[in-house]
Amino acid sequence: MSFSLRISVIGVLALLLSGTGHVHAQYSDDWAHIPNSETFDVVTWNIEWFGDEERGPDDTELQYNYVMSVILNLQPDLLAVQEIANRDQFRRLIDDLDGYSGFITNYSQQLQQVGFIYNTDTVDSLFSNLIDSDKGQNSYAWAGRFPLEFVIQARIGNSSRIIYAVAIHAKAFSDPESYDRRVTASRDIKAYFDQSVTPHSSLIFLGDYNDDVIRSTRGTFFDSPYKNFLDDPDYTIVTEPLSRLAAESWKRGTRTGSMIDHITVNHHLHDYWLQGSEKVHVPDYISDFSNTTSDHRPVYARFDLTGTLNLTSADLEGDSSGGRDTPGHTELLGNYPNPFNPVTVIPFHLEASSRISLSVYNALGQRVDRPISEVQYQAGTHSVSFNAENLPSGFYFYRLEDDSGWSQTRKMILVK
Repeated sequence: MSFSLRISVIGVLALLLSGTGHVHAQYSDDWAHIPNSETFDVVTWNIEWFGDEERGPDDTELQYNYVMSVILNLQPDLLAVQEIANRDQFRRLIDDLDGYSGFITNYSQQLQQVGFIYNTDTVDSLFSNLIDSDKGQNSYAWAGRFPLEFVIQARIGNSSRIIYAVAIHAKAFSDPESYDRRVTASRDIKAYFDQSVTPHSSLIFLGDYNDDVIRSTRGTFFDSPYKNFLDDPDYTIVTEPLSRLAAESWKRGTRTGSMIDHITVNHHLHDYWLQGSEKVHVPDYISDFSNTTSDHRPVYARFDLTGTLNLTSADLEGDSSGGRDTPGHTELLGNYPNPFNPVTVIPFHLEASSRISLSVYNALGQRVDRPISEVQYQAGTHSVSFNAENLPSGFYFYRLEDDSGWSQTRKMILVK
């Protein structure tokens, strides 16, 4: 496959406008020539009061049909949704979307739920849970809607990758108190990512941020609540260029809209992002979209999990490795979540087909479990779920061994 890329000056302009020191080369090619089947396509969409005729669009059946049309048009691999207000309508949606599955939260203080819809051909569900007060989050700051974590194994062609996806619906409105709550929520969730996700796992943090990322909707002179992500080189808000281009993910009628729905990744995924693929999907095939379907438009970005389509800054500087962190050899990867209670997922990568064993030891070196015992696995990335419900809190070690005598050990923490 051959194609040409033209590097625009958007990255330089972003630096001049933001003063952050982050330059992300922005390709003007929108990657439309690359089939969806070759990329991992991620979408976030707030579907305004989905299925609630009193608070959302008047005709819920029309809204349902239009939502189906949008999803079928986008063909996402992973879709984070917000404002799901009718569980029966959501179940119907999943049933009618051939090749897709999904789930939503069960917030007790909110009618609006958060959830995921995913392509079962390209996504394996490994683990899901709320990131709640046990993980340092404040319910008030999150408006009663704790972040939803979804650990998946994404598969495109012969390539696969474990990804930690987190969907949010942040506190709305531009008043001082709501702004302060978003600042607190952003601070707390980043602290969780910094400790428990980013050191060892790929992260996609997406949803209705209810604020822009280059400056706050509260006012021109207020920093974005998500400036902490923008300023940290371990994270990239891949939809930041849309904010700088004055794109509008929220739009009601003729009113000026705002860019408040976003997608952020950590450094493990930065080089897999197809820069320039990030878009606000404007469904011009739907009449009066903001009144019949939603006041939010879907926001999406595409990722090259194969590592064959994208060019990175390292490539431009002559580094043929591209800085990617997919193991090129047999490796035991970090478990997630970590700390955990009581279930965690242990991933590993095999360079070649091998007969392997995975054992878990306590701090005294005593083996307490053997999740895998001399099982033949093919080359590639795999994972196993470990349940420690019968074990006490403390440090544990897990060790992977193959039939050649190679082994590797890592540490995990059980907190009950």
